Amino acid sequence: MKRPYFAYGSNLELHDWSAYCRRHGLRADGLQPLHPAVAPDHTLAFTRYSQKREGGVLDILPRRGAAVPGLLFSVCDATLAALDHKEGAPRVYERVPITVLDEHGAEIEAFTYRVRPQDRVPFVAPHADYRAVCAAGRAAFGIDASILDDAAAGRPSGDIHTAFVYGTLMRGERGDHHWSHETRPPEPRPARVTGLLKDCGPYPGMVRPVPQEGSKDAQVRGELLAFADITSVLDAFDGYEDFGGYGAPGNVYRRVPVTAREEAASEADTAITAWAYILLDHDHFPIIAGGCWRSHRRAG
Repeated sequence: MKRPYFAYGSNLELHDWSAYCRRHGLRADGLQPLHPAVAPDHTLAFTRYSQKREGGVLDILPRRGAAVPGLLFSVCDATLAALDHKEGAPRVYERVPITVLDEHGAEIEAFTYRVRPQDRVPFVAPHADYRAVCAAGRAAFGIDASILDDAAAGRPSGDIHTAFVYGTLMRGERGDHHWSHETRPPEPRPARVTGLLKDCGPYPGMVRPVPQEGSKDAQVRGELLAFADITSVLDAFDGYEDFGGYGAPGNVYRRVPVTAREEAASEADTAITAWAYILLDHDHFPIIAGGCWRSHRRAG
């Protein structure tokens, strides 16, 4: 039997993994890379001292509005036993279920390892060698390492402070009171995200990935909203968009990280990671040509 495993730390570095298995006579070949994934509403932290690693080791913790990029592996039963051995499960780390998202925002039920809650401390600085192993693993799979740098410095990691809105949450629309009444409301910046926009009547819905009938270059146009603290805003947005949480039944939309670019910026400019809501049941809705809901309404 094979099952999906979400890796975020030293197990991304396959040389380190193979060396451990050789030392302990364990099977290493059953750990097969699948594709990048992200753990939404989670953060990385160094929460436990490891004598073997001579410093802090990584942990994954719930954190509203943050996201942890990692890699999904396929694991056979023999290799699962080897992973448990390496992670000291269940004495040091515990194996737990986790919902992750693929690059298109689809949910995948997987497992990962976390430090036992009773053994956590706020922060333990990692040894340079262990940090280098984790960084090398990320580099090997093209996974952003900035979250690791923040965690190693004891800072909050993986926070996404920006939302991309494209419908009734834009400025001047009927849902903008969910953010415009903040003490210091953000100034919306026109932006675009790769995807298609569907016409749901009184509101639109973004679709990712782009369906076959649409152009791969299709763009959804909307606004970026940057917040100093996005936590309370996400509570309001999740309720407004009928999103009850990852894996919850009855979701109409799903909150996912997307890559946005400001409309005034060139393609070479820095991409901005933002939270956005994708429509789940969309097959029966028509596509909005041009990806702009406001232009579509004026034309209609």
